Amino acid sequence: MFRTRALVSICSRARALPARPLQSQACSLPRRAQNAAILAARRHYSDISTPTKTCPSCSAPLPTALPVCSKCAYIAPIPESMTYHEMLGTSYEPNPFVVDVQQLKRQFRAVQAVVHPDRWVSKPPEQQAIAAAMSSRVNEALHRLSNPLRRAEYILTLEGHGGEETDKVDDMELLMEVMEAREGLANAQSPEEVAEIRLENEAKVKETLEEIERVVGAKDWPALRTAAIKLKYLQGIESAAAVWPAVEHDH
Repeated sequence: MFRTRALVSICSRARALPARPLQSQACSLPRRAQNAAILAARRHYSDISTPTKTCPSCSAPLPTALPVCSKCAYIAPIPESMTYHEMLGTSYEPNPFVVDVQQLKRQFRAVQAVVHPDRWVSKPPEQQAIAAAMSSRVNEALHRLSNPLRRAEYILTLEGHGGEETDKVDDMELLMEVMEAREGLANAQSPEEVAEIRLENEAKVKETLEEIERVVGAKDWPALRTAAIKLKYLQGIESAAAVWPAVEHDH
């Protein structure tokens, strides 16, 4: 009875992977063509190999990939086609899932040193608004890319596979494993029992991350969606274990 209720509960809590709408200037094109055009443009921006961009106003080297100059206070909106990867100085190709999180954080700090709204308080309102929007998007870029699940979801969105369906899981073996892990947490009587559950789950997370890296490299987007859903369930187990004994015991 408990397992049946738990299985129903697990399934009911599955939510759709978040998706961000892709904007396109070519609104007259069919949706599939629009997505393809946007993705091509994003890849172009992300794969630019020019070592240093220059300011279109004073020709000084720009300190980051963003259109903002610390020398002459030039600032322009971020192009819609610019990926979060390029904003934080990493390449989208050949595998956008492979990133150096510490490097992302260093680049984030360098970018915010230039675009943070506090640096633009004495500038005209138009520039202040652009700086605030730019800072917000850079915050979102780090938020999405620094976490493996959010990174996978972002890649799915860019590739036109985000938010197409709910997180329906057909892998009954996975559901049973998740149910048993949560039941184990609910019945655990010691930190040692919880540590054992976390250790087993950690191994599954590592295996899933390796799978995600592999399928992203192969551009197998349906397989990525499946693996991302699996990762979300496994991360849910880790989150529950991390706050033990604050878990449900009403079984």
